[in-house]
Amino acid sequence: MQLKKLLLIGLLLTLFQGLRSTALADSIRHLKAQFVGQPDPSADNASAPANQNPQDAPLITKPRLSSLILPLPPLLLPDLLLPPYSFPSFNSERLDQELYLYSRYLRTFGKPDVLIIGSSRSLQGIDPIALEEGLAKRGYSGMRVFNFGINGATAQVMDLLLNEILLPEQLPRLVIWGDGSRAFNNGRADITYNGIVASAGYRRVQQGHNPIPPRSRWLELTLQANSKSTQNSASRPTRPPLPPDLTPNGFEVIPGRFDPQTYFRRFPRVAGRFDGDYRNFQLTGNQLQATLSVARFAREQQIRLVYVNLPLTAEYLDPLRRRYEQQFRQHMQRVADRNQFTFVDLGQRQDLMQNQYFVDPSHINAAGARAMALAIAADNSIPWEVLRPNGANQLSP
Repeated sequence: MQLKKLLLIGLLLTLFQGLRSTALADSIRHLKAQFVGQPDPSADNASAPANQNPQDAPLITKPRLSSLILPLPPLLLPDLLLPPYSFPSFNSERLDQELYLYSRYLRTFGKPDVLIIGSSRSLQGIDPIALEEGLAKRGYSGMRVFNFGINGATAQVMDLLLNEILLPEQLPRLVIWGDGSRAFNNGRADITYNGIVASAGYRRVQQGHNPIPPRSRWLELTLQANSKSTQNSASRPTRPPLPPDLTPNGFEVIPGRFDPQTYFRRFPRVAGRFDGDYRNFQLTGNQLQATLSVARFAREQQIRLVYVNLPLTAEYLDPLRRRYEQQFRQHMQRVADRNQFTFVDLGQRQDLMQNQYFVDPSHINAAGARAMALAIAADNSIPWEVLRPNGANQLSP
């Protein structure tokens, strides 16, 4: 085992020979301390690299060296020196992909400052880089945002994600839950949730395992994985296949623009009374209990939870859907007030309901995702102050 450790140290020194920055010197000292037990004189004084302009690095920026298992420049850090993602599927391709991406993000950069969660409405509807830019403009520079949206996710899926699948240590102090009424309609079949709880991945979670292990085990798992891959190159697990429109910070980039004239030539116009997403519309039951569970978890973990009601196009909102949406807004405001989280309503913002911001009547495109993110960043009701190093994070009793 000691020989394997020394070989890894030698590999690192070879890979980064010629780099003479202070960050590298501190990194090597920290690495030796981890592997051979020497004291690390820089452990208490590690600093993050200078902030980069998001325009220069459009996907993921500003790693924190103190958060790395092997604190070296992340763009050069080879996968074989990191614990691989290896977990059974949750019967949700997007959840599997997001877990893989988040595991890479955590082990390279540490947990983000803001985590976006929700269904496809948020997955493709809130641009994390634009949110970082918007926060920088209001004085919160250097913030990092990850989008953990999941296609078809409901309140029950979000409850599983936060309470069971991820660990508290992997969550930031601020969570933005972006979605709409359909994710809370208890009258429709919850296909995504039912698939997850029936999956091999969820059975493993119930047995006490986590798809992203605690940070304290990363070194052990890295050495184990590389020992196995040395003996058998086929033993190293393969990552979930990633589509080209899914960025390393979890955001799905959807181009295109909703044009009613061309769209409804290709697809039938469906009235609200025939829309399965609003079938048997009810805001009680399991979805409400899951919402309350998420809010309770956030309070217990001192996480500030913000629910953002995302807009729909005026073309989509016929009289029946408008009535249901109004009912949902009133319901969610009451739930937020009683359970100490923030409700932000973008659903009635006429400037955000324009067709140019949507790819279909109800799903936001890339241009809209940027507009939504900037609108969220500018909202003064969101407790952004928790993002400061000593920001207040105590919830009132």
